[in-house]
Amino acid sequence: MQQFKKFCLIGGGGFIVDSLCFIFFSHLTNNIMLARLLSFWVAATVTWLGNRIYTYKQHQNNAFYQWCKHMLTAHFSGCINLLVFWSVKGITITAVAFVIGIFVSLFINFFLANRFVFVTTHSK
Repeated sequence: MQQFKKFCLIGGGGFIVDSLCFIFFSHLTNNIMLARLLSFWVAATVTWLGNRIYTYKQHQNNAFYQWCKHMLTAHFSGCINLLVFWSVKGITITAVAFVIGIFVSLFINFFLANRFVFVTTHSK
């Protein structure tokens, strides 16, 4: 449970970074989707680094390889987030659909972080 709390703390920080970067990038470009993509990448990198240093500090594999796995899972869970949001927005208010999407992707991210991203591999 302690690991999940740390994961959520880092994720909350990532949410703040994502929001601030989105505001920043949206002022730099007229392309709102580019601003969103850039803010997502920055936030995903920040959460990877935070989790690597704080939540999963005992799993110090090759940093670039681990970052690539994290980005893959972040994109996957981001798609699930959007799919859930899209699926439930017609039956509830937008804010509730937004939160449901975030919570579903939170648990997917946590599962994949434990089973795929931050797994120590030992060579024989």
